[in-house]
Amino acid sequence: MIETPDIIEIELSAPYRVQGEAARGQSVWLLARLWHAHHFGDGSVSAAALRLGFPGQNNIRMLISRAFADFARWGVQAGWGAAHGQPIATLPLNGRSRGPFWLTADMASRLRFSAGGVEVERDWLEHFLGLRRERAENPAGDLSYLMRDMRFWQQMAQAIRDEYDGFGRRPSRQIAESFHVARQFADDDFQQALALMKESLAWRRSAQLDGSRSALKRLDRVLDAGSVHHAHPTFAAMACIVRAWERYTHGDAEAAQTMLEHLQTSPELQPVFRYNPRVRFECLNLMALLHKHAATSGAGIARQQDQAGAALQALSGALEAAYEADSIDAAQHVAANIGWCLWLFWQQGLIDPERKQQVSAVQLQAMRWLGLSEWICDRFGYGSGSAWNLIFILRIARGNCPPPRSRSLAAFRAQQPLALETAIAALHPLHASLSPAKGFSRWSSAAVLALDEQLAGKAAFPPLQQANLLLEAAWFLLHEQGAGQKAADTLSRLQALLPSLRRSERSFFNGELQRLPIEAPLAEPCPKK
Repeated sequence: MIETPDIIEIELSAPYRVQGEAARGQSVWLLARLWHAHHFGDGSVSAAALRLGFPGQNNIRMLISRAFADFARWGVQAGWGAAHGQPIATLPLNGRSRGPFWLTADMASRLRFSAGGVEVERDWLEHFLGLRRERAENPAGDLSYLMRDMRFWQQMAQAIRDEYDGFGRRPSRQIAESFHVARQFADDDFQQALALMKESLAWRRSAQLDGSRSALKRLDRVLDAGSVHHAHPTFAAMACIVRAWERYTHGDAEAAQTMLEHLQTSPELQPVFRYNPRVRFECLNLMALLHKHAATSGAGIARQQDQAGAALQALSGALEAAYEADSIDAAQHVAANIGWCLWLFWQQGLIDPERKQQVSAVQLQAMRWLGLSEWICDRFGYGSGSAWNLIFILRIARGNCPPPRSRSLAAFRAQQPLALETAIAALHPLHASLSPAKGFSRWSSAAVLALDEQLAGKAAFPPLQQANLLLEAAWFLLHEQGAGQKAADTLSRLQALLPSLRRSERSFFNGELQRLPIEAPLAEPCPKK
């Protein structure tokens, strides 16, 4: 007679218990999540999903180690890795924390989950796991909802029109403040959250990160109430992207990527990613930046090349999604990202390592993408007053000029950056972005004009953009005119600005300054503290 394996009883209401004994809540949660994935998902739980389930847990590896120790004590066998058919006893412990994690069919059949002694249903379990929240009643079915004051919707329409009119290109806070005003008239959590999400995005696009963080903190408090999050899946998906941007701007690329992976795999949010092109654009555009970060991190050439390819693939998808969504603003953003990434990856040997493309061909194609972005900004009034397109164009123009062996001014000036006339001809019919009206009589004059507009109060560039403009202006002034007073003044302004930057940013500029000719009038490098 064949013995039937014992059923393992798991109590999900506090205090958690397994087979009547007290149990660690995190281990119980992971076991329930594995069981849910086996019955209702794709059969496995990724490490990213686990991190998302415990956003405050810094050491996920320790959590997993403790959980598997608890599983062994309970008589539960869970597997890890991609080889689902491999016997669990033969799986290597090295790399277990990378997942994905899974249960065999026999093991899953032995688990019984209950709450208060009653076997749980799927809805209850998904609520416990954080996969689904209670849905709010639809207020639109109530006449009182339509009889409310309409000032919120009127002000939201005005704020959206402000975006379309391109007020963000001026040195003002008008777009974000328009959404802030709309929030003052909000009558419910959805209206509050909608205004806060758009306000945060507006601050972020204007590089005002403090304003973006402040709006996000308020948004989190509204979303924690749970009344709007899953009742409106498109909104929930956008809120997920906004939070991912917040993590990205804080330098936490891993957390940002975890959130985007959740958006693409969650049973409730994945259809939004698939069928809503605006959500797909926002997700892929940020995912591309995360891949770019990994590609340039120096983690080994093979991995860097894979990440560079993934970034360009994500950007291609984002470009298609932008046009599918009829979003001209999205199109100009992704065109700029394509241009810079194309050049950056090529220059570092992460794409086309055999150098089948001529350097000038890649320079010009990268500039064409940036030219498309600038053409859209000029024609449709977008851009949020950013100087990045100009900075990237200037850096690409001199990108074929590695530091000469000699640091003499003569050797420096003997280099031949891309000719302005060649770039203008190649960008046709998008060449208006390189017009004399924008300062392009020489490469240096475009950067100088932008800096003059900053001093005159006609533009408001953040310190990092100012520093980059000053670096490009100094490089081209030295190349075109030699070590004159204009170059000296520009370098002096740059070095005075460096202490306001982050340490990693200062390191970049100090390195660039040390590559200039020895005749360049430089003070001591800015300290790295």
